[in-house]
Amino acid sequence: MRSQTLVRASLISVPLLVACGTKAPEIDPTAYQITPEDRIRVEIPDACRVAYENAVPTVAVIDFANNSTFDLAKVVQSQSAGTRTTKEVHGGVWGVTAGPGGIGVGHVGGSASKTDWRTQAQTISRDVNAKLGESVAEAVVAEIANIGGMKIYTRRDLQKVLEEQKFQMSGLVDPNTAVQIGQLAGVRYIITGAVNNVNLRWVEVGESVKRGLSEHLGLLGTALAAASSTQEGWNLTVDLVVKVIDAQTGEVVLSKTVSGREVLGKTPVFNYDSIIGAAKKAAAEALEDIRPELSKLFPLRGYIIQLRTAPDKSSRFALINVGAKHGVKEGQEFFVIDFQAVQDPITGRVTCDQIKLPVTLVVSKQIQNDKAWTVVQGDKSQIMRVKLGQVVERKPLEGGSVIKKLF
Repeated sequence: MRSQTLVRASLISVPLLVACGTKAPEIDPTAYQITPEDRIRVEIPDACRVAYENAVPTVAVIDFANNSTFDLAKVVQSQSAGTRTTKEVHGGVWGVTAGPGGIGVGHVGGSASKTDWRTQAQTISRDVNAKLGESVAEAVVAEIANIGGMKIYTRRDLQKVLEEQKFQMSGLVDPNTAVQIGQLAGVRYIITGAVNNVNLRWVEVGESVKRGLSEHLGLLGTALAAASSTQEGWNLTVDLVVKVIDAQTGEVVLSKTVSGREVLGKTPVFNYDSIIGAAKKAAAEALEDIRPELSKLFPLRGYIIQLRTAPDKSSRFALINVGAKHGVKEGQEFFVIDFQAVQDPITGRVTCDQIKLPVTLVVSKQIQNDKAWTVVQGDKSQIMRVKLGQVVERKPLEGGSVIKKLF
């Protein structure tokens, strides 16, 4: 039964191996001449001009709270001439005891196995702080820098501001304090959260399951069975909650719980440092799941600065004014936005209506630091509605791969 369940799960995930993103087109923009239609500029209503302001959102990433029991511990490393080296972890931290006599998970309070120590033994004691809150904040900075479209304030940037204001760094994870810090630093949004759980467990895939994969799925099943073997052993998972706070109002505009996993392998005895490293990697993987929400909340925008059209008007290329330094990558897709001024018949108030045209701009391999060539995809009649100066907005990005999380 267990074998059949895993086989069914594998079958469900097969399409994901195929549909893993949009392939970046290879194009030569100079192959097409600039036609009269390519020189037509969009007319911008006065009510819509604000959309063209380069209003890049400013965000500050502050340390996450660590609500798990995984934090500070004391590592005692003992060395003895003629014998192997082992490590013991003491203090307020869960962990693993493993050795020839067996394996167990729980509070670590002693060595993994007994050793007949000889003379000339040396003992070195040092405090180890996982600093998961800081590490997760650093991973968030890396993630949103990869997304692009935002100006990021790091802990170091905030420290300078707070020192000038004589404001203490303590209490960073408190929402009220976070809002105060954001207002002092002049940022619009605060990104923070908490590490709620760190869990270590032993995972083993039975031989019957591996045989079932190979028998039912052929070559793909064999590959999945081989991949599942690499996931056996100690698996460490980290659960995070990520929050985005509007520093002007104090409103939590986004809150999401995400999880990540890292495999430490079947090593019977591993040190505390390897557990720390695994926890940080798992946290970084977890943050990939919030990528769609962040890219939707902070959309990257630009506009079209050049167009080129095929003689038969069957295809078009568009050059946009955002590129690699803004987080633009091959295969990413952009909306094209047209504007119209709408007057309320009762109040007479004029507002800007934003209309997404039924076309898609797909980023090609022609990417520069501050601009990128795209292929205009859509119906032949619709692609000719694209004009110079129209605003483009990147579509929300995909999150972490399901296949990556499985294997």
